[in-house]
Amino acid sequence: MTRTPERTAPESRGPLVSRRLRWGLLAALGFVIVPLVYAVAVLTPVGQRVEDAALGGVRESDLFGSDTALNVISVPVILLLVVVIAAVAFARRRLAVGLGAGVVVLASAATSTLVKRIAERPEIAQSETPNSYPSGHATIALAALFAVLLVTPRRWRPVVTLVGAAYAVFVANQTVVYGWHRVSDIVGACAIALFWLGLVRAVGPRVDRGERGDRDGRRGPRRVVTALLLLATGVTFLVGVVAVVAGLTGVADLHAAVLVAGRMASSVSVLAVVTVVWLADGLHHAARTDADALPPRR
Repeated sequence: MTRTPERTAPESRGPLVSRRLRWGLLAALGFVIVPLVYAVAVLTPVGQRVEDAALGGVRESDLFGSDTALNVISVPVILLLVVVIAAVAFARRRLAVGLGAGVVVLASAATSTLVKRIAERPEIAQSETPNSYPSGHATIALAALFAVLLVTPRRWRPVVTLVGAAYAVFVANQTVVYGWHRVSDIVGACAIALFWLGLVRAVGPRVDRGERGDRDGRRGPRRVVTALLLLATGVTFLVGVVAVVAGLTGVADLHAAVLVAGRMASSVSVLAVVTVVWLADGLHHAARTDADALPPRR
């Protein structure tokens, strides 16, 4: 019988406490961001006016409209996703990891719903739009990505990350375009998904066991994904800044420019969280198989 050699995976380097501490800190960051953003953007007149300025750029024909990408997110789809995650985890014999992935999705969705009901929006800035903090759609889109990544072999995670990040960004954009949500709603959603992922990774089982059969794959694709995430985040941020400047200087319609800036800010929030998770998980590295652990050729 051929012995499967161990590899020095990024997650297996160093003491176990460092891995748990890393994810625990990210969970704490998400926990702090949710009430902080609510206090600044929702409970203050200035915060409400700034965010409502973007809603002024939404066309009346689009206000509270819908889109296929948003309609996809529903209770049946969430349950189907959990079933698929469980099936993949069972096939890979990682049931504990699959359970953790299910917790990320279901707990994130439940938390978003609970916070939405608790975090009321006081009408202190003559706003006519209802309470929406945080965005349930953005929460589920990100939580789904993180859950799928948990049960996906490392060599396939670059593709899953890019596709999932693109969808989450699209969902965040559409919620702002149709006036469903403000930027703070997207930031709060990102924080909730990050909290539950960090908590599961901090107290749950190891996602990667460090075996050669679960190796990272080639270095090139991972470096490309890292570069794309960083580049997309930076470019999106710059476009948002340019939109604000154009609106304030009169080069473009102020409300339209602020709406573009709001869309870019929402996209940056999603991209930043995905990038942080990618880097925290060491997915930008490609693990090397320990040559000394290789079985002798026969």
